[in-house]
This record gives sequence, structure tokens and C-alpha cells, in this order.
Amino acid sequence: MQRYKLFTFLFFVCSWLGISSCSLEEKNLYKPVPEAIYSDAAGINNGVTGVYSQLRGLYGSQKGFTLTTMGTDIFQHGKDGGYKFMDDYSTALNASAGYLYDLWTNCYAGINAANTILDRIDAIAIDEALRNRYKAEVRFLRAHYYYWLTLQFGDVVYTDHETKGVVTNLGRTPKADIWKKMQEDTQFAVDNLDWATQEYGRITKGAALHQLALTDLLLKDYAGAATAAVKVINEGPYQLLPAYASVFDYNNQKNAEILFSVQYINNALFNGDGNQGNAFFTPAYDQFGLLRDVNQGGRPYTRFRPTPFFRNLFDKNDSRFDVTFRIYWFYNNPANLPAGKKLGDTVVWQISPGVTSTIAPNTDNMHWGIKKHDDPTRASPQDLNGFRDYFVYRLSDTYLIAAEALMLDGKPEQGVIYLNKVRSRAAKPGTTMPMLSAAQLNMDAVLDERARELGGEEGRWMDLVRTGKLIDRAKLYNPNAANIKPIHALRPIPQSQRDLSTVPFPQNDGY
Repeated sequence: MQRYKLFTFLFFVCSWLGISSCSLEEKNLYKPVPEAIYSDAAGINNGVTGVYSQLRGLYGSQKGFTLTTMGTDIFQHGKDGGYKFMDDYSTALNASAGYLYDLWTNCYAGINAANTILDRIDAIAIDEALRNRYKAEVRFLRAHYYYWLTLQFGDVVYTDHETKGVVTNLGRTPKADIWKKMQEDTQFAVDNLDWATQEYGRITKGAALHQLALTDLLLKDYAGAATAAVKVINEGPYQLLPAYASVFDYNNQKNAEILFSVQYINNALFNGDGNQGNAFFTPAYDQFGLLRDVNQGGRPYTRFRPTPFFRNLFDKNDSRFDVTFRIYWFYNNPANLPAGKKLGDTVVWQISPGVTSTIAPNTDNMHWGIKKHDDPTRASPQDLNGFRDYFVYRLSDTYLIAAEALMLDGKPEQGVIYLNKVRSRAAKPGTTMPMLSAAQLNMDAVLDERARELGGEEGRWMDLVRTGKLIDRAKLYNPNAANIKPIHALRPIPQSQRDLSTVPFPQNDGY
């Protein structure tokens, strides 16, 4: 196997350098591969694409969903999966957890790829406007990876230059210092990017302003956060779609509400592991006489189950309930049709002895599903690798950030307008939703609205940490989180990172 990898690597090197053949004859032809890759504009462009590629490890992956969904106020664990300790906060949540190491290495791979571009791009003959655009994109992405790292782990290693060889002597940098660096990087992106891009999926000014608003909130610059968010709303080419359901229409993924999405494509060669969100929220419906079906959730991984709090959070006129939850299933197995039922009829569940309902129960085995990540284009319900783009930033999210920032800046009467705009759009046709008053606008109201609007889209755990609400709300609303303690507002630093460090690298408190 190692020999195969070596020959593959040699073939790659030879092909890249344009050498027609490789031999063992000694010649002074050596040129390090990175120098060859980043020797012209095309190489820089490929390098920038590589920085983007690390996003797929965060968005649409089981790791990304687990680290942002489990153990919050709106999701608890389902029947299957090995990471239930991230929901019950037991002692198994420790520095040896594989997903923590995976996240750490994933983000630092993206950061180092960004740093490599930034260290080399000024030496390349390239149009100056294009140079600044590439710099802006990778600086945005570097800040984005640090957002994940600092919200998950707190103080982490900060580096803004390419890592060459093995480096073991870097300690932890205070997260507030990193947030200031993130603010600088993201402001550079704001200043050097346009509202539109010819290549869909690249960072734009709108995405950069949205991220700047989030970073300003971390730094408690509430006026700055409000200014950035309102600029996206008032000056950007975006708009809230008239219907919430249209945002998640599979055939409408490139819509006016999307500021930034991670790209997945219907081509197995270039789709990596795909967006697998279709599976993780799907219950074990196939254990109840039904066949697996891409239109009913596909392959059931049964990882995340909505909490009772989340299920009961919606007003009766809120269209987001039906778009978010799958509560009905339909008979699709002719071998297991109950008497009097035909294919396509709504499944009738036994909720308790003598009690039946067409609404599915919400137990570990058979719980409500989430429909936002459905992908009916997969060839088989066994396929995990979906093709749906992953929405990272949406305009409705920007509205809620504006509401939060203005509230924290002492302007709730302005902030509530933005929150109510989101609520108004959510009303079912022909109905209205209750609007909040300025006096009702507080952090819990903002988080409740973020749950209704963004539930199941990753980010919840980090939102709760960012607002200082994780411990209180998880303990109050998640039946499995009774053991949660203040230490759990940070994850443990991966043990392998500490083992390899030659300088003091303290663990987070309590681990």
C-alpha cells in the first residue's frame, strides 16, 4: 500500500512539473511541489479552491452536525450513533473524542492552506484586482475556520503564516485576540469583494458583512454588528423569499436569500462525501414495516431527535413547522399493509396502549424527522452522499443578527422590526403571526426565533455558546442534558495536540 501511495505521488509530481518521464538518473531537476503549484495565477486559483474544499468537512458531514446539533435545547440524541455523550455530557466527552480531533485538523488544514496562499501570492505575476480578490476570499475563510475553533475550544493556536515541516512549539492564543484578527480578515474581505461573483459559491461582500457582524458580536461591538447586518439587508442584492418553503425547494437552491453556501454537485468524482444531512435526522421508520424511501427520509441514521421544547415552539400559523418537521409517513410496502389500508395512505401509529395517531411518536426509535436536507435525486435510499448545497448564511439569519445586535446596543425598538420581518414572512398564506413588542425582545426571544428559522441547519450549539445561554437552555429544555455544567461551554482540547506539543498547552477546565 505504501509503495502504491509513493508511486501515485511520484506520478503526480511528474505530471504537475510537466516532465515526460521519471527515472532514477541523477539530475538537478528538483523543485518543491508547493513552489511549482503556486508559481502562476492558475496555481493560485487552484490553491484558493483548496481552501474552500475544507468547508465540506464542516457542513453536511456527520462530524459537523454532531458538534453543532447534539446536546442543545432543540435536539437530543436518537437511537443510533456513538456520540451520545455529546448530548448527555457524561465523562465520555473527553479529549480522546475522534470528532474533536477531526474538527481541529480539518480547520487547521484550511487555515494553513489559506496562509500558504497569502505568503506566496505577492510573488506571483497576477492582475492586482484578482490578487486582492483571492486574498479577500482566503482571509474570510481563515477567519471562518477560526470561528469554529474558538467557539468550540476557546483559546487555540493562532498562526497567520504557512506551516512548513513539523511545528510543536506553538501555544494557545487568547480567543479575544483571535477574534480581533478575524475581524481584520473579514473587514479586508468586505473592502475587496463585490456583491456578486461570476462563479457561484465564492465569497461575496454580503457573506463577508454577515460574518463581520457575527465577529463584532463576539467582540461586543454591537453597533458595528448592527451596521454590518443592516448594510447587507439594505444594500445587498438579496431578499427574503415570499414563502419559507421556497428556500428549501431542491430545485431552487440558488435563490435570492442565500448569502453563502457550500457547493455539492451531482458528480461522484467531485462531490467528496456529499451532503449527508438527509440521513442524520431520519428515524428508524424501516423498523415499522415500511421500505426505505428517498421521499420519506432515505437511509435512517437516527442520530438527532427534536426535543419536546423544539416541537412545541411554533405558533399554529407558522409555516416553518411543516417545512422543518416530517411528522407523517406513508405506507409503501405491499407486504406489510394493515387491513383496510392501501399504498400511499398515512401511517397510523400506536402512541400508547389503545391510543393511535397519524402523527408519528417522538421516541428514540421513531421520532420526528427534519426535511430541510432532503435529497430526492439520490439514486437509492442507501446512498448517503447527497448533492444538495449546504446553506451557511441566509438573509433571514442576517435579519436576526441585526435584531440581536440592536437589542444589545440598547435599541430594541429598532431591533424588533427585523425580528418581526422574519416572523411575518413565516406566516401561512392568509394568516398572520403574533408580532413581538420592543419590551419582549430579549436574548431568549432571539434564540427562540433562531430555533424556528434555523433549526437543524448546524450552528445551534455555537449560537448558544456565543450568547452565553448553552448551560441554562440545555438543562431547561433537553431531557438528556441534566448533567451539563459550565465547563461544557467549551470542548476539551484534543489530547493528541497536547501530547505533541513541546510547550505548555493547558487543557480546558474540567477535562
